[in-house]
Amino acid sequence: MTPQGEASREDSERQDTDRIRDLAERTRIPSGLALALILKYGNEPNVLDREAAKFRRDAKNGGRQGAAACWPIPWSSS
Repeated sequence: MTPQGEASREDSERQDTDRIRDLAERTRIPSGLALALILKYGNEPNVLDREAAKFRRDAKNGGRQGAAACWPIPWSSS
């Protein structure tokens, strides 16, 4: 690889790392999840923030989500 190509690749990797770190810090989610969201949804800030908020809300609610959270567990005492 040429020196220019190597420098360009390093700049791209640095930007990717900064983008992941920024999303993780801004939305208070793990960096691995930030990477997964960026890979899945691209770099659209509104979409990434919305999906990160969904994750945080679900994590706060004990991982339960949707209609499945409404069904009682047959052996529970509640």
